[in-house]
Amino acid sequence: MYPLFESICVQDGRVLYSEWHRLRFEKAYQSFFKKTPTYDLLDPLIIPQKFCRGKVKLKICYNENKRDLGFQHYQMQNIQSLKLVYTNRLDYTFKYSNRESLDALFDQREDCDDVLIIRNELITDSSYANLVFFDGKFWWTPDLPLLEGTCRARLLAQEIIGKAKLGVDDLKKFQGLKLINALRDMNQPMIPINRLVY
Repeated sequence: MYPLFESICVQDGRVLYSEWHRLRFEKAYQSFFKKTPTYDLLDPLIIPQKFCRGKVKLKICYNENKRDLGFQHYQMQNIQSLKLVYTNRLDYTFKYSNRESLDALFDQREDCDDVLIIRNELITDSSYANLVFFDGKFWWTPDLPLLEGTCRARLLAQEIIGKAKLGVDDLKKFQGLKLINALRDMNQPMIPINRLVY
């Protein structure tokens, strides 16, 4: 019914970085439905009173003609370890509601908290976030992610992170990594690189 969605951070009743979500929504809508959007992603938007305090995840599921809004209080997952998993066929160019392929990869995590997905021998993303790696001086994100996240796009535009073609052999160059998305910004502890499981 709703083939696509956006996950947006609402902090104390205020939508964060709405312009980045609108850009991705418009791009995904045009690609999927072959026309310009017939409505606005975030207008109108009424945030229920009980979701006007703290960090809240706003999930907007949408189709060609309408959207469905869901709110929930957000608690950031504590990711301490990632298992490397491999695929050659996965396409997650946009935020598709059907996540079966991603879920199948996540199910391979064994005792780890999440997976680091290798597609066609290149590092991409975790199961639900973009990745950034620290080389001791600067942060780098894979240049071919599964999904071009809004937080990733914003940090690239601000030159807080850079893009690089990264393979598994490149992991030894880094001290650690972070998982970033609309609800996980850079202000989180770094995961040591030795917490990756091959």
